[in-house]
Amino acid sequence: MTFASTRYKLPPGETPSVPLVRFEHLGNIARIILARPDAGNAINATLIADLGAAVDAVRAVEPRSVLITAEGANFSLGGDLKHLLAAGSDVAAELGRMAHDFHAAQLRLIGIGVPIIAAARGHTIGGGFGLALSSDYLLCSENARFSTGYSRLGLSTDAGVSYFLTRALGVRRARTLLMDARFMSADEAVLLGIADRKVSDDRLDTAALDLARELAEGPTAAYAAIRRLTDAAATNSLATHLDEETREIVALAGREDVRAALSTPLTRTKAVFTH
Repeated sequence: MTFASTRYKLPPGETPSVPLVRFEHLGNIARIILARPDAGNAINATLIADLGAAVDAVRAVEPRSVLITAEGANFSLGGDLKHLLAAGSDVAAELGRMAHDFHAAQLRLIGIGVPIIAAARGHTIGGGFGLALSSDYLLCSENARFSTGYSRLGLSTDAGVSYFLTRALGVRRARTLLMDARFMSADEAVLLGIADRKVSDDRLDTAALDLARELAEGPTAAYAAIRRLTDAAATNSLATHLDEETREIVALAGREDVRAALSTPLTRTKAVFTH
C-alpha cells in the first residue's frame, strides 16, 4: 500500500501533484521514502509537509519498525537553497516555519516508539543528516558522505543535528564537526559511531529492509523501554535511573509474551513477541 499525500485531496477535475515523500505499508513495517531525487531530496516546504503527512500515515498503521530510505543518488542535500532564496527578505521567517514543521514531524516519528532504521547513500547533509540521525540504526553505503553543512552558510543547526551529535560524540567532538562542517566518509561515520554499519551500495536497500524485518519481529515494547532509558541516562542521577530501570523491567516482565520468552533458553525454542 502506498500512501497518498494530503495534497491529493483536491477538487474534482484537478490533477494531483506527486508527493515528495511517500509511505509504504509492508506488513508490520512502515517505509518512508524521500522522493525528490532530481533535486537530491533537498528539503523545501512541500517536502516537509509531505514528510509530516507520511509520518501521520505511519502512525495510523501502528508498525513494529520504520524504515527511512531515499530515491536517487543522495539521501538528502539538506535545505533547498533555491527555495530559501526565493523568500527574499522573508527568508528568516520561512526558515522558521520550515524548522517548526520539520521538527514536529521528527518528534511524531520518534514518538511512535518502535525501531527506526535509516539507509543513506551519497550525500547526507544538514536537515537530511538530522533525519538520518533520528533513527536507531543508520546504515550507509560505501560511497556515503555526511556533513552538518550549516556553518558553511553562516548558520547554526536545526533538525536535532547538534543534539544527536553531542549525545553520540560528546561536546568537544560534536562542536568541531558543527564548526568546520567537513564531510565524513562512511568509514569515519562508522568509526565515530554516527553510522552503525557500512554495506555495499547494491546491498544497502536489501540490508536495511532485512534489519527492519528482524527488528519488527523482536520485542518492540522492550525496544521502546530501552530508548526511554538511554534517552534519560544523560540527565538522570544513578539512583533515579536505577528506579526507572526497575519500573521498566518489571512492567515488561508482566507481559504474557515475555513470561513465555523466559523459558525459551531452556527449551531451545524461539521467542515470539506480540509487541
